Formats: sequence, C-alpha cells, structure tokens
Amino acid sequence: MRNTTDTVSVLYVHGAGNKPAAEDLKRAWDEDLFGKDMAGRTRMVHYADLLHRRPGTITADACGADGALAALVSDALTDGTAPDPETAAAEAAEAAEDFGAMTAEQQAFALSLTLSMAVRAAAPVAPTALAVAGPGAGAAAVSTELLPLPGPLRRFLLRQLLERLIPDANRYFFTRAKEQIRERLRTALDSVDGPVVVISHSLGTVVAYDVLSEPRFAGRPVPLFVTLGSPLGYTEIQDVVVKPLRIPAPVRLWMNFADRFDLVTLDTTLADDFRAPARMIADVPVDNRSPNNHASCGYLRTGRVRSAVRAAV
Repeated sequence: MRNTTDTVSVLYVHGAGNKPAAEDLKRAWDEDLFGKDMAGRTRMVHYADLLHRRPGTITADACGADGALAALVSDALTDGTAPDPETAAAEAAEAAEDFGAMTAEQQAFALSLTLSMAVRAAAPVAPTALAVAGPGAGAAAVSTELLPLPGPLRRFLLRQLLERLIPDANRYFFTRAKEQIRERLRTALDSVDGPVVVISHSLGTVVAYDVLSEPRFAGRPVPLFVTLGSPLGYTEIQDVVVKPLRIPAPVRLWMNFADRFDLVTLDTTLADDFRAPARMIADVPVDNRSPNNHASCGYLRTGRVRSAVRAAV
C-alpha cells in the first residue's frame, strides 16, 4: 500500500494470540468494520508470526455462533473438536518452556498482571456500580456481577484471555521481539504519505501507542487513533510503555472503545491517564457481543466504532 494523495488510509494492528495470515486477517477486519473488502485502503500490521511458532488456523473469529467456543479454547481448533493429544502436549510444553526461560523481572510482570486480571474477574460487584451507588446504597444497588455469567464460566474465559495476552505481552516488553514488532508498524507508517487512521486491538493498542509516541512520527498526520479493548489502563502496562503518558504527538483524536465486561480493560477510561494540550481522548463505552467481550470482531461490528472510523476515512 502506497498512498501519495490526501486519501485517508487505514492501518490495523491486531492483538495478542496467534493469528491467520496477514491478508486473511485484514479481510476479516475489513468485513467486520466496513462490510466489504477495502482492498488497498487498509493494511494489517501483522506480527503474530514473530511470537508464535505455527500460524493460526482458525479463519472464523470468536463472534460466530459456530466458531466461538472453538476460538476460545484453542487457536489450533478448526471444527470445534478438541486438539489431538500430541498438539496439546506440544503447546503445553511450549508455554512451560517460555515461562521457564523468562527472567525474574519477566515472570514478576506476568504474575502481577495475571493477579490484577484475576482479582477483577473475581470481584463480586462491578467497581462502577460501587462508585455510582455510593457507600450508603443498599445491597440491591451494588449486586451487579462483573461478568453476567456463572463463576466457573467466568474463570474459564479469564484463563483463555490470560493464556493469550500474558505470554505475548511478556515477549513484547522483555525480548528482542519488541523492536521487531515495532518495526512492522514503522514500516507500514513509512509506506503511507498521506493521513492515516490507526485502528488497534488489545496488545496492539500498546504497540501502536509506543510507536506513535516516537519522535520520528511527530509530523505524521494521524487524524484518528482507535484503541479497542486496550490494556493501557493497567498500572503494570503503564509502567513499561513509553513515558510520559500522553497522547502521541501526531494523533489529533484518540477514541478508546471498551466494553465494561471485557477483562482486558481493567480501567475502561484512558483520558485521566494520557494527556496532551489541545487534543483529547474520547472514552466510549460499547457492547462487545463476542463470548468473552474482548474479541476484535465484537468491537469492530459495533455502531459507534463503525461510525467513528467511517467519518474519519
């Protein structure tokens, strides 16, 4: 993709977890967001191959009724059945090997972030309900569960999210993969001469924030930066991203979309953490209807995300 006009191009930055090939993933995001293949107007900044030894094989996302549970259980699933024992054993051994190879700092980061997410998942009431109702409210006013699901299922979904987010976050922050991943986005930004809208999900929001904060892109016109299901509200994440915490220089408007039941978005608002004069972050609540309230497809299909992006491009 090479844009030499004022036409606004779109760069997608995917999140944690294994993914299918770049073009397949790009077309899926195009369909979810625009309802059609956008051809050269959009491009997927793909980095899953830097973090996973085998490419993802599920082309259906976690929003379809048929593929939802399969997508949650394992990237190796293609038909909703359990993976063969040899594959499962290989994946388990790979995970154990990766964790064992971490430094003490890396392991502490993983455990701290895991604990933060686990505490939030186990909370008997939603933090927002307590804040709104106040300390004197009756029990009925603050009885909303963080996830409207039975406890065992909430724990299952949390485990799946952790298995996807934590290993990739560790590799991004503490291994040489960080520069390789950032370089993918730098290269994509350099290939576009005109304005570009950056749409990122999950761990991809961290990657996009870090790269857009680099001085070399201060003059790059980015009329809209979209973050979907971002973990940037976690203290653990804020400790290891580019400082100071502020809106990246090229970004005119940052729109942060979060579902309050998405476990990856501990703090659904970022405007109180990332600041810059004369520019703003719009924190927008949405209803992500994917089974775990976090999948990119669930965010991209919401009316508020679609309207914001289409207005910008």
